[in-house]
Amino acid sequence: MSRLADLQQTFQQCLLNPPDDLTQPWVRAGGRASPARQLSAYIHAYPARLKEVLGNDYPAVLMAIGNDAFDQLAQSYLDAHPSHFFSLRDFGGRLAEFIETQAGHRERPWLVELARFEWALGRAFDATDTPVAGIADMAAIAPQDWPGLRFDIHPSLQRLDLAWNTVTLWSALTAEEPTPATANAGEPVPWLIWREQLSTRFRSLESDEQAALDCLRGGGDFGELCDQLTVFVNADAVPMRAASLLKGWLEQGLVSSIR
Repeated sequence: MSRLADLQQTFQQCLLNPPDDLTQPWVRAGGRASPARQLSAYIHAYPARLKEVLGNDYPAVLMAIGNDAFDQLAQSYLDAHPSHFFSLRDFGGRLAEFIETQAGHRERPWLVELARFEWALGRAFDATDTPVAGIADMAAIAPQDWPGLRFDIHPSLQRLDLAWNTVTLWSALTAEEPTPATANAGEPVPWLIWREQLSTRFRSLESDEQAALDCLRGGGDFGELCDQLTVFVNADAVPMRAASLLKGWLEQGLVSSIR
């Protein structure tokens, strides 16, 4: 190992597992603050930066529980899941499941869904930018080829089933002037989250659209999609409903390519 690599590894271990004595021989004062004070600044700055990242990724969770409680949650999360990622964007990916393990979860069972929703919003926004298929692409396909068509769904698409009024809570907590909101549970509702150009979108799904879209996401073809729709609408109405759904998905940029 080179001298530089060895120094980098030593510095990293010092940040992750601070020694009792911060006066380290490999840190020089250089006419400024003492070695211990310099090292202390980095030791405190590292977790502070990771907590800041979590706050940026989960602004509604932060607003819901307050700064002090969020700081404690973030520190506990950092202790349980030290960052092993090159990109800070991936660091908070396990926060929702971590909240489920915390003692206070029973008092705020809706907080897990709120965290999942916020993470899905972030993943949708950061997803790979790929071309999208349009209605003109469908017009060029011969009628006999339609049953076997398969669709590549845009990478930004996220699907959640939310049993709480999570989206209402999120909207209230992240408004320019946050407003009070009450958590209410009900029957699970399917939600769709995606990025349309540079804006993140989300909307609830009807049962037949949920089944059809999940079919395509699972690798099903257009014929299988139509079979799914027969559970919800009369067989004679399936072609029209399928065409309507597909037209909407294409207009919203949910399909990357058609095979």
